[in-house]
Amino acid sequence: MKKLLMSLLFSLPLLAGSLQLQSGSIQAHTEMMMDSEINPLNKSLQADISIEGSNIKTLSGKFWVDLNLFASDKKDRDEHMYESLESTKFTSATFSILNVEATAEANTYTVNGKLNFHGVERALKAKAKIHFENNTLHFEATSMINMPDYGIEMPCMVFMCVRDQVDLVVKATFTK
Repeated sequence: MKKLLMSLLFSLPLLAGSLQLQSGSIQAHTEMMMDSEINPLNKSLQADISIEGSNIKTLSGKFWVDLNLFASDKKDRDEHMYESLESTKFTSATFSILNVEATAEANTYTVNGKLNFHGVERALKAKAKIHFENNTLHFEATSMINMPDYGIEMPCMVFMCVRDQVDLVVKATFTK
């Protein structure tokens, strides 16, 4: 009986399977007031995600990204972005999943978590399309952050300022 109980206890973690990240990116979007769009992309998203069986609501783990790997169509603007983010001091941003809730829409979920960005940790919700196809988990989430909430002042040039709101799109593909 003791052996049976011990083997059950040690096998519980095996029910949660680790997912292997195949590809991932994060796209940020903001705008220069009265001018142009700013869309830096980072194709080096990292993740440590697990799931119990194929139950999407059991997703757990975290995503993180190196802030110095965002790039837009203008290298000089990227340098100003790194400076505003203080990316030499705060090199990464991490989103930790707290829970995943199904919505009324098929394959659409609310992912609740904590974003640690620029030395500040705050609650963050994302709307996500998540589904399995041939043992591959497809994940696409959208959210929005307000930069002053993380102690970041967006740059201004004369009368044109970068919008405080940044829209985020996270795309990732995992295999079991």
